[in-house]
This record gives sequence, C-alpha cells and structure tokens, in this order.
Amino acid sequence: MIPALVFEAVTRCFARTVALDGLSLTVEPGQIVGLVGRNGAGKTTALRLALGDLYPDRGSIRVLGLDPIRDGLAVREQVSLLAEENALYPWMKVGEILRLAGALHPRWDAQVADTLARKLDLEPGKKIAALSRGGRAKVALVLAVACRPRLLLLDDPTAGLDPLVRREVLEGILETIHAEGGTVIYASHLVEDIERIADRVVVLDEGRITLDGAVDDLKQRIRRATAVFDGRVPSLEGLPGKIRSVVEGRVLHLVVDAQRPELLGVLEQAGARTVEFESLSLEEILVARLGEDAVGESAGGAG
Repeated sequence: MIPALVFEAVTRCFARTVALDGLSLTVEPGQIVGLVGRNGAGKTTALRLALGDLYPDRGSIRVLGLDPIRDGLAVREQVSLLAEENALYPWMKVGEILRLAGALHPRWDAQVADTLARKLDLEPGKKIAALSRGGRAKVALVLAVACRPRLLLLDDPTAGLDPLVRREVLEGILETIHAEGGTVIYASHLVEDIERIADRVVVLDEGRITLDGAVDDLKQRIRRATAVFDGRVPSLEGLPGKIRSVVEGRVLHLVVDAQRPELLGVLEQAGARTVEFESLSLEEILVARLGEDAVGESAGGAG
C-alpha cells in the first residue's frame, strides 16, 4: 500500500533559519497523526511542503505516491489544508461559497457538504462577514472536507475557539475523513484535542523529530520515576532514558523512557533506596519534552 506521506531527509531553510533539518517521516493511510512542537519547530513548514506550497532545499517528498511539486494539480485534488485563518470571501454567503467550491473541485461531494453544514448549524443565506470566528472555522471545515481528500492537513484550525466548537469541528473531521479510510495530520498545541483524535504523535523540535509513536505506546513507555536516596542525590549525567530530572532534597524526580531496562540497575547502583514508577498523561509527556510554553490550551502560530 502506498504511504499517504513520505519525507526523506527533507531540509528547508528561510534565509539563515533552518525550519526543517533532515526530516524523515512516513505516514501510512488511515492514520491520524498529531504533530506537536514549539512555535517555529517546523510544523507549518512541513504541511506547506506536503501540499506543494514550498519547495524543499534538500531531500524528497511523496504525497500519495506523487511529487507535490511536479504533480501539484493531482496532489491538490486529493489533499486539503485547513488552517487557523483560512482565506474566505467575506462578501459571499455560506451557500454561495459552497456552490463555488463544488464547481471548482472535481472530487466535491455536495451531499457531504450539505449534511456537514446542517450538522454544524451553518445558515446558507448568511454572509461570511457576519459569522463569528467559530462560524468561519466551520465553513472552512466544510470546504476542506467536502472535496473528500485522501489526506487532510490541519494547521491549528481550532486555536482560539471555544471547546464546544472545537469538539464539533473535530468530530466532523473524524466522521467524514477518517471513517472512510482517509489520513489526517493535525498540527496543534492543544494536547487535549490531539489525545482525543490522534492514534500517533510526532514531536518536532528545531526541525527534527524528537519523539514519535502510537499514543498508547508512548503512555506505556514514558513514565515518571521517583528515586529516594539515603544521602545526597549523586550526579547522574548520561542516565539511560532520561528525559527530564528535578532534585528535591534526597529525592530525584525523573521523566524517563522506561523501555531502557538498565535504568533501574543504574539508579540502584548509584545508591537509590527505592525507585517507583508511575504513568503520565500525554500532556505531561509532551511538557517534559517541550516545556510548558509549547503545549496547553492557548496556542500561537503553528510554526
């Protein structure tokens, strides 16, 4: 089966800034991938490269088996990008912009558009300019989904929306794209939403992947470890599997990759009297990787 998306050692720079640094990533058909990272980590750049809006400086990209630059028209017929601020014609009515999209897009499904518009309580006769930010996000969702994309790219489309609207938008995506075997890549700071819909998480930092795995597997692997020492906590540079550490008196608090079997032995040899492990939420795992400013309920640009 042809992968939905393949990046092979892709590098993209803007002047002296390296947005992506040798990125290699494969996304299989039917996956919902959460793409997470700080502002400027390369998330938006990766999505724009996948759509063919940008050229890679080095490396190669395949989207549904196609080159997004050479086969740009064929890619755009099968791929949709839904961003936080999609360009909509403010003077048009909801029904008009949907009919226009239907006339322009060869894969447009009018029944999907009508069903989703009713589900999201969009009034066909209302002007785009009169809609709230949430209303415009719903229109953008219908436009992106009703062309029945095989790959849907989401660039923080629900940032700044209230939780109810966010849930409606995400449920609309799942019901129409993923249910038919389509692939979704969702770049966002909103870990609660990613945890709700994604089956895989990819963490970008400075244009490189620092964590990649199925959500359930990551929760099994990445754990909090608490090691208690009789005396002063020794220096443990190069501790296998360590992601983050904090010392409080005689207690060492760690976030670790618990798949490293030698970790427990190293701690015990260093004098740990007890070592306890506990599970973490996806948000706690990502905060340990990226810091508090990179994840949460408030979002800036996707980066």
